[in-house]
Amino acid sequence: MALSKKPVTGMKDILPEEMKIRNYVQNVIKETYNAFGFTQIETPCVEHITNLTSKQGGENEKLIFKILKRGEKLNLETATEEMDVVDNGLRYDLTVPLVRYYSKNANDLPSPFKALQMGNVWRADRPQRGRYRQFMQCDIDILGDPSNLAEIELILATTTTLGKLGFKNFQIRINERRILKAMASYSGFPEESFDSVFIILDKMDKIGLEGVKEELIKYDFAPESVEKYIQLFEKIENQADPIGYLADKLGDFMGDDVKQWMDEIIDSVKATKSSDFEIVFDPTLVRGMSYYT
Repeated sequence: MALSKKPVTGMKDILPEEMKIRNYVQNVIKETYNAFGFTQIETPCVEHITNLTSKQGGENEKLIFKILKRGEKLNLETATEEMDVVDNGLRYDLTVPLVRYYSKNANDLPSPFKALQMGNVWRADRPQRGRYRQFMQCDIDILGDPSNLAEIELILATTTTLGKLGFKNFQIRINERRILKAMASYSGFPEESFDSVFIILDKMDKIGLEGVKEELIKYDFAPESVEKYIQLFEKIENQADPIGYLADKLGDFMGDDVKQWMDEIIDSVKATKSSDFEIVFDPTLVRGMSYYT
């Protein structure tokens, strides 16, 4: 049989010149994050399928490359569902492996623990220009420090790294999980549905506010809750102080300490940053923090 020269769809070969650039970028990232006290760790690319399908990965859980059981454990004749023949899968991000890693090794790690991860992840997504099924992620996390000082340090470490790589005039968007939950509660969504609501909200960049509204209605949420929820986002757009507006509007659903928490993060970053980026609050951001150039 002739050798197939083309890589598997959605994956790529890396030639020497591109590899030099990748190595340079990775070295800058490692050196800068190390200077901020982050320690590099490594986790396996294969994870238990039960960990990967724990309902915490949102849409990504639909894109798992699943691995069949091997040897005597693989019994196709008695299998009645997919989980009868699958036991592992390729990681789709670095968060699930970190949770497992920390749960197992916390007693042997300093507290707080500042972790740096760089590694490939795999998603069975539809390949397209600039979108691959195998790609490298870089994460930093601080575990064991519940204060907003950890959030501030994460932002400053990352913006410093981006600056050293030559990025300028970029924007940091941040949000807070408690604000997401407060907005959903105020609108009348039951708590058990929050994850579903946030998965739809996470598509805002792709489908817009009207698209989010349509999907929430299709999901069979109460129309009055959907309308109240959408109106919150529409009102926020015109507010000079959106966090203050939400604190007043949501009242006990949100709590004053959340506004103080967010204000301290934003003010602290503004006080220490260069003029090459701005930090803004984005109530549509589901994953907490994002960087845009």
